[in-house]
Amino acid sequence: MINSETQDQSYLKQILENSPDGMFTTDTELNICYVNSAFCRMLGYTEDELTGTSITNYLGDLNILEACQAEVAAKGKCNDQETIFIRKDGSVVHISKNVQAILNGDGSFREILVTIRDMTQLHALNKNLSESKEQLQTYNFELEKTLENLRKTQKKLVEAEKMASLGSLVAGVAHEINTPLGVGVTSVSALHGELKELQSKFNDDALTRTSLDEYFEHADKLCSISFQNLRRAAELIKSFKQVAVDQALEELREIDLKLYCDEILNSLGPKFKNTSISIHNQCDEGIKFSTYAGAIYQILSNLLLNSLVHAYDEEHKEGEIIIDAQHNSDSITINYRDNGKGIPDELQKKIFDPFFTTRRGSGGTGLGLSIAYNLVTASLDGTIDVKSEQRQGTHFSINIPVHNKLTSQEQNTV
Repeated sequence: MINSETQDQSYLKQILENSPDGMFTTDTELNICYVNSAFCRMLGYTEDELTGTSITNYLGDLNILEACQAEVAAKGKCNDQETIFIRKDGSVVHISKNVQAILNGDGSFREILVTIRDMTQLHALNKNLSESKEQLQTYNFELEKTLENLRKTQKKLVEAEKMASLGSLVAGVAHEINTPLGVGVTSVSALHGELKELQSKFNDDALTRTSLDEYFEHADKLCSISFQNLRRAAELIKSFKQVAVDQALEELREIDLKLYCDEILNSLGPKFKNTSISIHNQCDEGIKFSTYAGAIYQILSNLLLNSLVHAYDEEHKEGEIIIDAQHNSDSITINYRDNGKGIPDELQKKIFDPFFTTRRGSGGTGLGLSIAYNLVTASLDGTIDVKSEQRQGTHFSINIPVHNKLTSQEQNTV
């Protein structure tokens, strides 16, 4: 609060006029005593039109007055309160306001000083983001219903054909849909968090050109990730019948393994953003070969998400994941290592079984490693082995023939 013995009226007027923010004072009856030019421009009125009128004439939400007045009476101020004002042309301006009492020498209230910041643009951005998130949640609900139907089909397939049927039919489809959908939701949530951080800096007068440029750069990247993954989910739904009978979710094409691993890590970046887990791509340079890129993506993303869910807990919060690869004479070996809590010996023979999970009821479905196993052995004609020691981490070794039988058969038809 401000004491009038040290802050006279002319001094206050000087503060108001020099401020880039809208500022005004009112008497105890909420009649405007003084306004600065920034506030006049914000509402579209002249100083003469505003002076002497009640501030309630311009407030779009009168319900906040009682709470604000009570806080000012108790503390001498009321900070970071958001509301709306009505401009002269009838349009609405969203603002954030700080209220401070000006006291007489005897401690009684003389005037109230109000500082406001125009939040209209940030409010519009937040509204657009909320609408996008709501639309995404609608898509999520519809896809969840589809996934539920797929899971029911999976149960019947496992009973009839065990792991071979699960890998070749619906299980891969269900998990493939769930992964890009989860990445899309995570990207939008991360974008929403950065927007809130930007808004906080704006409210604290800490917003800089550098932080704004960084936000635009991150927002563009996150939107791109969301679009790519949601488009992938939509394409998978559309082509469900084809995917259900064909494990090869993508056409055979040549990839640079190190660069492709970078793309996978980039797409899963939001999942690991708020963790203390570092991921290192140490694949050899120049490993190029023809394969089903979608299978490689699914295998590595399943391993990464499996580590995130199972390898690190309260005791193992910090961690390191290393992916390396070497090109042998007739095969590619991919090594995946995490330094998490490891897998008990009695469970290592079960981790590739469908629906086996130690996190039942906590988000685990028991499909991630099962699908990775089926993609390696059936789609890529390779092998996957696991070695693990408790508190020492887990090592998956994947060996893929450069000219596996699926690749050779397709090449022979050309």
